[in-house]
Amino acid sequence: MRYDGAPMGEAAVSLDLPTRLPRPETTIRRLPDGLTVCLLANRRAPVVTTALWYRAGTRDEPAGHGGVAHFLEHMMFKGSAAYGQGEIDRRTQALGGDNNAFTSHDATAYYFNFAPEYWRFALAVEADRMAGLRLDPQEVEGERRVILEEIAMYEAEAWDALDQRVHAACFPHHAYGRPVLGTAPELKATGADELAAFHRRLYRPSNAVLVVAGDVSEAALDEVAAAFAGVADRAADGAPAAAPGNGAAPRREPVRVEQRRGEVPRLLLALPAPPASHPHHAALRLASVLLGSGRASRLYRRLVDEDNLCAWVTADLSETVEDGAFTVAAELVPGVDPAAVEAAVLAELAALSEARPPTAQEMERAHRVALADWVFGHDRVHQQALAMGFALALFGDVDFAVEQVERLLAADAEAVTRAAGRYLDTATAVVGWSLPRRAGRRGRR
Repeated sequence: MRYDGAPMGEAAVSLDLPTRLPRPETTIRRLPDGLTVCLLANRRAPVVTTALWYRAGTRDEPAGHGGVAHFLEHMMFKGSAAYGQGEIDRRTQALGGDNNAFTSHDATAYYFNFAPEYWRFALAVEADRMAGLRLDPQEVEGERRVILEEIAMYEAEAWDALDQRVHAACFPHHAYGRPVLGTAPELKATGADELAAFHRRLYRPSNAVLVVAGDVSEAALDEVAAAFAGVADRAADGAPAAAPGNGAAPRREPVRVEQRRGEVPRLLLALPAPPASHPHHAALRLASVLLGSGRASRLYRRLVDEDNLCAWVTADLSETVEDGAFTVAAELVPGVDPAAVEAAVLAELAALSEARPPTAQEMERAHRVALADWVFGHDRVHQQALAMGFALALFGDVDFAVEQVERLLAADAEAVTRAAGRYLDTATAVVGWSLPRRAGRRGRR
């Protein structure tokens, strides 16, 4: 298994856990216009991925126009100076490639995958729509309707709706509590002018990172420079972003959220957690593996295998620029009392720092699961390109992901216990339940 085109090495797959993982061989150049370019050569397969990251997410949206970052992501495929509506997708497919994009609270990313002889088309597209995006009013209106339907679908789906409500309660004064899609009233208030202002303020070379990964040579850097030579950097003008707020709200007792959706009970519990760059993040990530990653994890053994309370259960930790969330999600077996599941989850969270600190066997398993997840998550060129862009755009360090895993592998039982004691305090929890609709009632509540 390989990460950057070079063998992972015996340490990564031997019986002893590695203390240092291989770094990808990258070349990073900052162009005169401010664009940061990262070249990651990997000739395992005849494929090239470009991943362009903008530091432009929900955190950067102006007040009253939530969802504009995601709205603009859609509009980036709807026409620019050199490409008409739908032409980017048609030409990508004609060249045998694929493309897509996604928006988060912290950033927006666009990527293309091509055979080596065609990847330069991605450069032409990205440079053109960075410099000359067209926002035709009819296209804006049509895409607004698409996103409004998407919002309605999220609201109707039990897990999506629960996730939005729990995070809104966990981050009531922060962008992380707002939906990436925005709300229907905000979308209706956002038009071509607001989209253009957001693009003008944030879609500029000095606010972006471009990764070119795969079967390429150092000459790719010069090709990128030539493609973006006509794109001038702009001052960060336009409407200022809404204040991000103060992260998760301080609490002294759990906050409860409930909705009526679907046919089975679902639990989503969230606790405030440190950002990805925090020294405690790695140990808390290991705690999430111990508690809810795989059939041997504590929550799975108790709630699924032993007590037959849940069909499945997982735990996760967000990787965010600012304070994020530690979450536990579970789907109950029909007929099970939700109170019993909630009590069991809270008890397992508390036990990790008090009654039952992790054993040596649990630590060994958690380390190996975490390492395997990282290796498999960085095996393909496409995955590597996105990981590099995430690391550079949001944390300014191409080795950020590798260093995170090394810190995780170095964390011992004492570090996990301390992190659990500090962050898995059930008094700070938001406890969200999605319960079946009551008999005899229709519609949503």
